[in-house]
Amino acid sequence: MIFGKCEEQNEDVAETVTEVMQDMNEKPRVVECFRVGTSRISTPRPIKVKLCSADAVSSILRSAKHLKNSGNNKNTFIAPDRTQEERVNHKKLVEKIKGMVSEESDKYHYIGRGVIRSVQKSADTDKQSISE
Repeated sequence: MIFGKCEEQNEDVAETVTEVMQDMNEKPRVVECFRVGTSRISTPRPIKVKLCSADAVSSILRSAKHLKNSGNNKNTFIAPDRTQEERVNHKKLVEKIKGMVSEESDKYHYIGRGVIRSVQKSADTDKQSISE
């Protein structure tokens, strides 16, 4: 799922997806892509993208972090398509991790495979961002 990509009237969604993938230096074979939900002026609808393989999906999700450094897609992000139950659980984890960040500022906290994980910050990484 691609979130935050501006929606234009009569847009070619496949071209929009290709542009986002190029910013991540990815060239997957897209099987199908379309906007989800009803159109609203205030927020762009997410784009659901179906790819040819699970390996392509994994590669895209790993490369998604590069979007924040791209010029055109700074406000665009990619996340896996989740069920309603998965979205609720993920939201709870995000809320919990926000509290952990303020309580344990000496650690990096992240969600990996549905579990909150923490890594001790070292003196070298305090000045650098974690690449993955």
